[in-house]
Amino acid sequence: MGLKEANLLRAGTTLLGFSGERVQPLGFITLPVSFGDDNGHAMSMVNFAVIKAKSGYNAILGRTTLNSFGMVISTPHLCAKFPTSSSVVTIRGDVKQATRYFQIAAQLVVDQMDPRESQPVIPQEGVVNIALGGENSSKIINISSYLNEKQQAKVTALLSEYIDVFAWSPEDVTSMNKAVCEHHLNVSQTTSPIAQKKRVMARER
Repeated sequence: MGLKEANLLRAGTTLLGFSGERVQPLGFITLPVSFGDDNGHAMSMVNFAVIKAKSGYNAILGRTTLNSFGMVISTPHLCAKFPTSSSVVTIRGDVKQATRYFQIAAQLVVDQMDPRESQPVIPQEGVVNIALGGENSSKIINISSYLNEKQQAKVTALLSEYIDVFAWSPEDVTSMNKAVCEHHLNVSQTTSPIAQKKRVMARER
């Protein structure tokens, strides 16, 4: 189309992706978009956000654009229809092309979600068990074994000083509402519990 980055309108907007990731667009640009067939056509100016990302698609049209055309989409039929002043325009997709682009988009998502494709698995570093409050204390913490004795002593002394900050048992969580962590069975109190007979699972014959 002969467009350059200088044609983009800069803006400080941040886009939020489907999985929660934030993308900073390169800019915005308004382009004419036209749909039609032998029965007629319609054209509308569409504002596009340009981003730098791997995708199986060149452009994605949102609901605002589709509604501006009055377009109705049928995904199972790969078909879209919208009215014009003279007739109803029908746009049909290609099954093979749609399947190919979907596979490309799905593979890109898998590659981004699976860290094993780009990052090696790093084994967990060694840890040392430390009992806060004495050897017979049940308050056990783990610190890195790569710390020298002086560093381990400083970390242990610091954690021992603030030992009351940690919740070592449910009784220590005094400010927590019980409704958050307690559950109950929705059973009528007027119904007496009945013990079912023991069921013996026979071996396969």
